[in-house]
Amino acid sequence: MKTTPELLEKQWNSISFTDGGFLQIDTQHPLEWHIGYQSISQRTLLLVCDTEIGAVESSKSMIISRRRRETDNRWTLSFELLRNEQQGVFAILCCDIIEHSRSVASEAEALKLVISRYKQWSKLLESQRSGLMDENRRKGLLGELLFLEERIAASKSVLDAVQGWSGADGADQDFMYADGWIEVKSVGASAVSISISSLQQLDCADEGELVIKRIDKVAPDRAGSFSLNEVVCRISEDLIGNAEALDLFRSKLNAYGYIDLQEYSEQKYYCSGTQRYRVDESFPKLTTANVPTQIASLHYELSLPALADWERK
Repeated sequence: MKTTPELLEKQWNSISFTDGGFLQIDTQHPLEWHIGYQSISQRTLLLVCDTEIGAVESSKSMIISRRRRETDNRWTLSFELLRNEQQGVFAILCCDIIEHSRSVASEAEALKLVISRYKQWSKLLESQRSGLMDENRRKGLLGELLFLEERIAASKSVLDAVQGWSGADGADQDFMYADGWIEVKSVGASAVSISISSLQQLDCADEGELVIKRIDKVAPDRAGSFSLNEVVCRISEDLIGNAEALDLFRSKLNAYGYIDLQEYSEQKYYCSGTQRYRVDESFPKLTTANVPTQIASLHYELSLPALADWERK
């Protein structure tokens, strides 16, 4: 039976804080898993195996402990939650680690997957305490991925296409290529304006492009709909013939705050259209060059109907 966050929550709640014991779960898994409380209220996931476990670093959210038991010489690895406000995401994390390491032939291989997945989660929780991207961030990533997918399809070099995805690395513009830069905005089908979040976002000496992706949540059976995970899988398949490009793509996804969680497969979206606007010297934008030096930062809205003169047909 598949382990779910809801099932884990129910099992944790069935354990008395004062018992001090652990409850074995998921007996069909290649690793032996238990849940319990390391102290009076700190939820803990514990695995037991015969394979030697190397050093694993703790994080700001979890204490990681390993030891070899004297009773049977088996190894244990525990994940102890430090922040009670993260109990919900901890249940998701535990389920994801368990499921990610399920379909392997050996205990040693399962253990490698557990540690690798924990390290991904550790980086993720450093940047966003909820562990999951909020809706705005998901749609923002979707817009960038849809543009990247188009760029890969039209490019002679898939590696160049992926290398140009600069927004994933924290750059001011989402994409930077030899033929220009691109800023991608994801909005709903009925949106009439977009938000510019900084003076730097449209501030570039070379001519660029503003790309609007109209993306909305839809019912799962909507024709042409897709989930975040499905778009990631499509691009990964496009890159499968170029190991360097695929590795770079995965690295940029991690930097963005994405890992392939089941939650990102459940919600479906639909892109109803794309608009492209030329961003040149005449384009209406606020930058460090045209605002008073006393203004250090700002946020402003651009009216899309008012940008008709710059729209590319």
